[in-house]
Amino acid sequence: MTEMRIGKIVPPGTIFKPQGETGAAPAAPAAADVPFGQMVKDVVQEAMGAEQGAATAIQAFASGSMNDVHDVMMAVSKANMAVQLLVQVRNGLLEAYQELSRIQV
Repeated sequence: MTEMRIGKIVPPGTIFKPQGETGAAPAAPAAADVPFGQMVKDVVQEAMGAEQGAATAIQAFASGSMNDVHDVMMAVSKANMAVQLLVQVRNGLLEAYQELSRIQV
């Protein structure tokens, strides 16, 4: 059985931000600072924003207003990573719920 630590989820808004010059990740707020529901909502909104950015880049490339395939591929890759993160968070939440539902009181 695996142990899930909800407090170690990546804080919203830091998924696609570059790391500082030292290579260290930015300081995350304490788990008590942000309610869990708000954190999940922010991650969902960030994933939706990444998908919208990818769709915009694809449309710009298809219309000819953008010529750099690299930028389009980066936008699509970011959206893909955001969706994968969202799916993994969902899977973790479902697994935790199933574990809790199996507890006999």
